[in-house]
Amino acid sequence: MSNHVECPLCGFENKVSLQALERVKIRCARCKLQLKTTPHARFRHLDPAVYRHPLETEAFKKLSLMPGINTVLQKISPLLEQSYSETFFAANGLRVGPQQYPDLYAKLESACRILGYPKIPPLYVSFVGLDGDMGFNSFSAGDTTPFIVISPDVLDRLEEEEVLALLAHELGHIQMGTLRYKMAADALAILMSKTFRKSPLEVFADSISLPVQQALLAWRIHANLSADRSSILVLQDQKVVFSLLLKQAGGTSSRASVDDFIQHLEAFDGEKVLEWIEKHWQQFLFSRKTPAFPVWRAHELNNWSKPNRKGYGFQDIVKIFAVSE
Repeated sequence: MSNHVECPLCGFENKVSLQALERVKIRCARCKLQLKTTPHARFRHLDPAVYRHPLETEAFKKLSLMPGINTVLQKISPLLEQSYSETFFAANGLRVGPQQYPDLYAKLESACRILGYPKIPPLYVSFVGLDGDMGFNSFSAGDTTPFIVISPDVLDRLEEEEVLALLAHELGHIQMGTLRYKMAADALAILMSKTFRKSPLEVFADSISLPVQQALLAWRIHANLSADRSSILVLQDQKVVFSLLLKQAGGTSSRASVDDFIQHLEAFDGEKVLEWIEKHWQQFLFSRKTPAFPVWRAHELNNWSKPNRKGYGFQDIVKIFAVSE
């Protein structure tokens, strides 16, 4: 019997027997994810349009056709430049690599490998974000070279598989090819917050028409729906992604039940969220960040995972687009 088991996620050869793996749960020595003997699907040249959420597609079409959006992107370009954003995090955080947070680097490498993303983006761990404390958050940006940032609080509060789901979410934003719009929306929310009131930057933010602000911030909220689908495609275990979203909603491993959360999703009214976004979007402008809506996002993921849905579901994409090793 072989004394080596290859991690289906990162490909590392672990010195452990199949017999031992059948008796106890063992984590990969490299990526710290649970070792399994079942195969893990991966993709090559998977077009994001295949799994992009239709609500995001609709919101982005509306945004891209909005008069003045290109002017906004040009005006806000100094805040979108690589030299501004990545230099900030390079000066305030730790660059993850094979020797620095090696298991975290292996997780990101695994997500890229599974989604078929050709290059591992730079990854930073930082307490400080562009608008202050990172909190319990992650971030993706970059003009010429996309990069990802996560807070150390994330590593403390999430299980290993949940960390992978979070990295896959940010990688999804990158793979969608809409980072420049995402960064513009994030910058707008920051500039319109109380932090920058009565500053020259407030004048710039106020010069953006209200219809453009609404379209930009509404699309930003919908963009998370597509990025969440990337998490499921990487993990191939929707319960892990639900667990992550549960924690982002305020739950903890010891006091909240993922199974009860899933039952709650079945009865959740997603249309009310869409109505709320349409009516009360201006509230986003007075907060430091746009709302994450983790329960609504989990509800949408739950619908996407059902076999009787319209269009390509998660299982359809695995069957049609996964490649053999």
